[in-house]
Amino acid sequence: MTMKSLRDLREEMRSVARGEREVPPLPAAAMLSTLSSPGNLELLRIINQERPASVSQLVARTGRAQPNVSRSLQLLARHGLIRLEREGKEVRPVALARSIDVDLAAGTYTAIGEARQGGKPPRARAANATAEH
Repeated sequence: MTMKSLRDLREEMRSVARGEREVPPLPAAAMLSTLSSPGNLELLRIINQERPASVSQLVARTGRAQPNVSRSLQLLARHGLIRLEREGKEVRPVALARSIDVDLAAGTYTAIGEARQGGKPPRARAANATAEH
């Protein structure tokens, strides 16, 4: 991966916001480390399949301690795999990705969501290998 100047990063962000270019793939190492935890994979599976209405429901479903689940959810959100939506006092985990495309040569990944908007895939695929969860 090459280093970019702050000016180049700002211009890249602006062009993505204007829709002039795709969101670039993200570095894969930290995300793969996060997914190496069976507990995190279990959370992703439950969020994708059962769609819990709150973190409290997820805690009850998994039997894990609430602070442990919250830390795991923050990691998953940081990698763009879920989103945490606040509704009053409750926080609801929402799945953003059903699969992940990993480009092993570049060391990057792209999270692939299940919904298509306007007939286009949500993001361009980056991949040589696909890791499904």
